[in-house]
Amino acid sequence: MTEVAFARPKTARYLVALAAAGVLGAVSPVALAAPASAAGTVESAGCPEGFGATAASSTVALGGLDLRPLGLRLLPLPELRAATAHSGFAGGPARAAADARYLQSSGVLPPGLIGPSAYQQAPPPHEQPATVPVQGVNLGALSTGTGGLKAHATWQDATKCSAAEGPRADAGAKLGGLALLPGRGGRALLRFGAIESGTSTRVGQLDGKASATATANGGVADFTLLPGSPSSMGVRVLSAPTLTATAGPTKKNVDYKAPVLEVRIPGRDAVRLDSAGSHADIVVPVDGAARAVAEDLARAEALPIAGGTSLLDLLGGVTSALSGTLAGVKAVPESLLDSLLPGLPKLGAGESTVHATEGSNADARPARVVILRVELGTVEKQTSATGVYAKATSIRLRLIVRTTWKSGGYGGDQRDNATILDLGLCSLEAAAATPRGGYGPGGAGGGYGGVSDNGDNGGTLPVTGSRAAVIVGAGLLLVVAGRMFVVLSRRRAA
Repeated sequence: MTEVAFARPKTARYLVALAAAGVLGAVSPVALAAPASAAGTVESAGCPEGFGATAASSTVALGGLDLRPLGLRLLPLPELRAATAHSGFAGGPARAAADARYLQSSGVLPPGLIGPSAYQQAPPPHEQPATVPVQGVNLGALSTGTGGLKAHATWQDATKCSAAEGPRADAGAKLGGLALLPGRGGRALLRFGAIESGTSTRVGQLDGKASATATANGGVADFTLLPGSPSSMGVRVLSAPTLTATAGPTKKNVDYKAPVLEVRIPGRDAVRLDSAGSHADIVVPVDGAARAVAEDLARAEALPIAGGTSLLDLLGGVTSALSGTLAGVKAVPESLLDSLLPGLPKLGAGESTVHATEGSNADARPARVVILRVELGTVEKQTSATGVYAKATSIRLRLIVRTTWKSGGYGGDQRDNATILDLGLCSLEAAAATPRGGYGPGGAGGGYGGVSDNGDNGGTLPVTGSRAAVIVGAGLLLVVAGRMFVVLSRRRAA
């Protein structure tokens, strides 16, 4: 009897274990299905509040132009941006907008120069982008070729936050050419071939998780400084710049691909620029009487010197006034882009990428020598607990006054190394944000599960909602079943 009495509790304990295993097996399909169900529930709510991205691109960004220090009595040009693109999206609820423009300025432009523009926002989503053709036009200080604008804001399903179905916005602007301060006989201060800008914002993936992604790019086929003269400097863009910002649940990335340039200076071998801060300079005499001074500077600093016509002769007959009107001008609507992601820096306004020219004494004796510089810019970025912002002026064209150098100079009233022209090419901005918390896998079937934080709290967030209910329910069932088998075994032992 004793052996039987001791054997039965052991058997009972074995049955308890088997019962527990059986219960686990019974509930395991539910438990395994719980994360997918929870993710689907969150995914059905769409992208959460605080999740989104925005990008801006200006192919040509002029931070003002004042040639009075050279003795030219021309009105200063305001800050201008040509061929601009701006797009963005945000969640909670889903919103998206795209804006492409021919010409923009943070200053005051004459009537008729505010457009044309292409703008689109969602809701409602749009199957096709808004497109606006652009005619070639001469505006005095600026002339352009034909082109087009495009803006697209849409989604496949506002209740999904995935790459395939979530919100996205794209914008693009193209112009067949552009000349700054065009003059007689095909001359100009600067002349471009085809130019374009583009932005793309959408839900992407980072380390297998859904992320907010913003990309800005700019394209310039080639351009010439001081065209139509023996002093012209030709630049060919071998590869275009691209800037991408990505914000995921635990990581934020900035990826910048700098442009590569080939600079051709008369009488010199071609110079290749492919690293941030690298530049090519050419000395240019302001007038015919300054030739000897310009040659002295070129010898002192081992720089090439422009031959033939002086700068004032090249710019003879130009005007800095903006005049005329643009066909197809419409009132620019109040843009949804201004309030999409209030926690990030404002993009597309020009202040963060356009470099203002330095103050010079316009009433002093004119400068006699300038340096024309082509320079590769750098990328800057800012990060926070929830977002990332990056900007890059990919190429800078500068006109710099020189008055003194090691071997001499000519003194004068103008400040040495003062910049009187600062032109940014392919000025790019990108920003992305994600709320604190984690996300499920992105892609076609992705969504959000809320299982990990941003990395600042050193752990994972507690499991809540329907998934927690399933786990707790399964645990209670195991406890009740186990207690029942213990009671039965004791009765049989007695």
